[in-house]
Amino acid sequence: MKQAWADYTDPRCASRVDFAEQYAPEQLISALSEWGFAIAKMPEFNHTDMTLKELSCALRLGSPYVPSLYQQSETKGYSAAYSDIRSNPDDHHPGFSRTTGQAWHVDGLLDDIGVIKTTILYCVRPAHSGGDTLIFNSLAAFLRLRDADPEAADALMSPKVLTRRSTIPGVELRATGPVFALDENGDLITRYTDNETCEWNHSAGPKDALHRGLSYLTAQAQEPHSRLAVRLTAGEALIFRNDRLSHGRQAYVDDPGAPRHLVRALYTKAPAKSDAPQSG
Repeated sequence: MKQAWADYTDPRCASRVDFAEQYAPEQLISALSEWGFAIAKMPEFNHTDMTLKELSCALRLGSPYVPSLYQQSETKGYSAAYSDIRSNPDDHHPGFSRTTGQAWHVDGLLDDIGVIKTTILYCVRPAHSGGDTLIFNSLAAFLRLRDADPEAADALMSPKVLTRRSTIPGVELRATGPVFALDENGDLITRYTDNETCEWNHSAGPKDALHRGLSYLTAQAQEPHSRLAVRLTAGEALIFRNDRLSHGRQAYVDDPGAPRHLVRALYTKAPAKSDAPQSG
């Protein structure tokens, strides 16, 4: 897996792919394989939904997926296929509607590890300042941990090591599972999260093994080769492997007349090349 050797200090990793070019889908898929993410500069379509549909169709992602958390009766208000992420003082969602930063997480709090394979974040309008999306190559960090401290790595693969709980006010839902696992193809996947949703089971593995593993990942997340801040401009889309990366967000300040607005879509498929030729 090329992503295991990715170095985010390499300026090529943040290169933009012009979606109007004939071989843009192939370039995006190649970048996703090498870095775990890709950035597309999108043409102007009539509507944001159309932009996301064009991009997801080109990458053969299928229809957007509504996470299990938002399939519940008490969270139906967040069940749109395309989620607006922008400041809203009347909304209490801890991630969508606030200007605060977000610590490392993967999308799909209640979903089993690996279910949501792809996330797209499309920028309608950036913040006045801040608001960069943060990316952490947690998969590569885990592989280094496995070489350095196998016991700590095994603890992070325990099926009962991490419980994530909803922090939406009034919504008491949670799900337990491993932090890292192997999928049906034997490939490593992750749901590494380090935020207020986490409840850790320190009885998983030998004494102090989990503590050592989490300390190692925390340190790795500060290394320039393992993390990157991506600032999108209007009309750009960040595509990343939600099952292979962890992500977060910088706090931001809005321009009151032009507030930050991103649109998120989630998919259960990984990007794949189309058998049909792409139009230019």
